[in-house]
Amino acid sequence: MIVLPIFGSQFSCMRPRFFLTLALFHFCSEVLNAQDFNQDQVITEAKTQLKALSSEGGELNKYCHEKNIRGEFVMDITLQGKGKVLTVYMVSGTNEELSYQNLLKLKLAEIQFENIKIPKNQRVKFRHTLTF
Repeated sequence: MIVLPIFGSQFSCMRPRFFLTLALFHFCSEVLNAQDFNQDQVITEAKTQLKALSSEGGELNKYCHEKNIRGEFVMDITLQGKGKVLTVYMVSGTNEELSYQNLLKLKLAEIQFENIKIPKNQRVKFRHTLTF
């Protein structure tokens, strides 16, 4: 074993090998966790929850009725973490009023989807159409 003096203390050549092994283990565990993640299941669950929210009696439907938001809206929604909405991009809408589109985007950005878990540093993006 070779001992090198570094910053007034001794440093063994075995330590770099240990840290390299530890880093490799961490990387492999992250890859395995990412493989368990099913993006299609997340999208299906999010769309199901959006349909429930926008149906009669749903929170989103009530909000749009109160704010007089009517029409068909196609949007791209990006999720991360535990169902948190990261971005909402309005692709198109039959209602050309930007203020209504912005109100809907803000309301969608507040939604916290349940039963959705996305691995760290990953995002799920999907397109969905809402009609009110």
